[in-house]
Amino acid sequence: MKNSHAIYWLKRDFRLADNPALTQALSDSEMVTPIYMVEPSFLEAPETSVFHVHAVTNALHDLRKKLQKQKVDVAVIEGEVIPTLDLLFQKKKFQKIYAHEEIGVERTYARDRAVHKWCKKNKVEFIELRQTAVFRRLKDRNKRHLGWKKFTLGELLPVPNNLEKCQIPKEWKKLFFPKRKKLKLEDLGFELTKEQKKYVQPVSETDANKTLHSFLIDRGLDYRGGISSPLSAFVAGSRMSVHFAWGTMTGRMVYQKTQARMEELLELKEAGDPDAGKWRMSLRSFMSRLHWRDHFIQRLETEPQMEFQALNPAYENLEYDNRPDFLEAWENGMTGYPMVDACIRCLRATGFVNFRMRAMLTSFACHGLHLSWKLIDHPMAKLYTDYEPGIHISQLQMQAGVVGINTLRIYSPTKQIIDQDPETVFIKKWIPELRNFSPKEIIAHEENPLEGYPAPIIERKEANTEMRRRVYAVRKIEGYRDIAQKVYEKHGSRKGKPKKKNAKKEVTKNKVVKKKAVKKKVG
Repeated sequence: MKNSHAIYWLKRDFRLADNPALTQALSDSEMVTPIYMVEPSFLEAPETSVFHVHAVTNALHDLRKKLQKQKVDVAVIEGEVIPTLDLLFQKKKFQKIYAHEEIGVERTYARDRAVHKWCKKNKVEFIELRQTAVFRRLKDRNKRHLGWKKFTLGELLPVPNNLEKCQIPKEWKKLFFPKRKKLKLEDLGFELTKEQKKYVQPVSETDANKTLHSFLIDRGLDYRGGISSPLSAFVAGSRMSVHFAWGTMTGRMVYQKTQARMEELLELKEAGDPDAGKWRMSLRSFMSRLHWRDHFIQRLETEPQMEFQALNPAYENLEYDNRPDFLEAWENGMTGYPMVDACIRCLRATGFVNFRMRAMLTSFACHGLHLSWKLIDHPMAKLYTDYEPGIHISQLQMQAGVVGINTLRIYSPTKQIIDQDPETVFIKKWIPELRNFSPKEIIAHEENPLEGYPAPIIERKEANTEMRRRVYAVRKIEGYRDIAQKVYEKHGSRKGKPKKKNAKKEVTKNKVVKKKAVKKKVG
C-alpha cells in the first residue's frame, strides 16, 4: 500500500539509529507522521517523577532538532491516546500505526490493548516491532537465549535516508504544539530543583553516543569492581541505563559496539598494552550485564501480574508491618543508618545510584523496616531517572526475597560502609550533618548514635532475624518446592535447554537454602 499515510507513534524510543518502527514505516508508506502524545495518565501516574519527564523532554528536544535539520519534525500533542487518535482520524484518515513493543506496567499495557481494539474497529493496521531482545508470547524459556542471540547480533539499522517522508498533514497542524517550540518541563507542570539541575544526567541520542564512547575509551577500565561503590560507580559505570530506559540507544547497538572494542583491545593486548587485559575483563562483565538486563525484563513481559503480586505466589501471605513513619523516614533519608540515608539523598538529587546500593535499599526497607515491596515500588521508581519497569519490579522482588529461586540476601548497611565507602566520602557528601565525625565514629553509629543525626530507627539485627524467620516460614509450607520449581521453569535463567534434573537441582540449591549458607550471603 505505497500511497498510504502512517503514524509513527513514539513511546520510549527517542532515536533515529537502529529504529525498526520508524525504518519500516518509512519503507512501507508514502507519508509518515511521527507523533509523541503527552499522556496525562503518564504525568499523573504514581511512579512518574520529574526525572522521567525530564528524560522525555530532553530526548524529544534532541530528536526534533535532528529532524528539523532535515526540514521535518515530530508532532507533539497533549492528550490520552485513544481520544487523540479519534481526533486525528476525524480530521484526516490514516491507514497504519507503527510503534515499538513497550514492556511496561499495566497502565501502558492496557493502553496498547485499547489501541489494538481501536485499530480493528477503524480498519487501521497496528504494527508493533521489537526494539529489545525481549519476546512477546514466549512459550519456552529454554529457547530464549537463541532468540536473544539472533536479535542482539542482528544487523543494526542506519539512520533512515528518506526522512523527507516525515510530514504533518495540513489538517492536523493546528492540533499540535508550534513547529519549533521546545517542550519544556514547566509546560507540563514539573520543575527540577537547583540541585537536581546540577546532577541529573542528560538523556538523548546525542548524549547516548557521547556516554558510550567515553565509557568504551576512557571510563570503563575500572568497571569491574568500580561499579560496587556508590562513590566510583558514577564514573566507572557505563551510565547507559537511562539511554536503554528511554530508547535513545538500543541494547544491541551497545552490545555490538562493545564487541568491536573488545576486538581492538585484543590486538592491543597482543601488542603489549599493559591495560588491555583489564579492559577486556571489565567489558566482558559489562556485556554479561547487558544479557541479564533482557533476562529480567522478560520476566515482566511473561508475567505482567508481577507488578501486583509476588512472582512466587507463596509469598503473597508474607507478613509485613508497613509502618507509615518508617516509610516516611526511609523515603526522606532519615533512618539513622548513614549508608541508607546517603543513598536516598543522592537519588533525590541525581536520579542515580549504583545497583548494589539499590539492592541494599530494598533489603533494608523489606527486611529491616518490614515494609512490603509493594509499598516501596512507586517511591523507588520515582527516584530513578533510568526507571525501567521490567528491571525495577524484577529486582525489587528479587532483593525482597519473594521470588524464591534465589539465595536470600540481607544486606548490612554498616558492612557496605566498610566495604564500599571506608573513608565515608560518599556519606559525608550527601549527609552534611556527619561531616565533622570520623569514619570510625560513623561506622560505629549503631552502638553510639551521632549527635545532630537521627538515632537508628530500628535494631537492625533483631529486625533482620525476624524477617528471615517469616521468609523461612513460607519456605516450609507444604508444596513450596513444587511452586518454586514452576517459577524456575517459567522464569529461571539458563542458556540453551537444561535437563529437568538440572532445573530441579538449581531450585534446590537456590530455594531451600540452609541458614548456614544464607549467613555467607548477608551483607
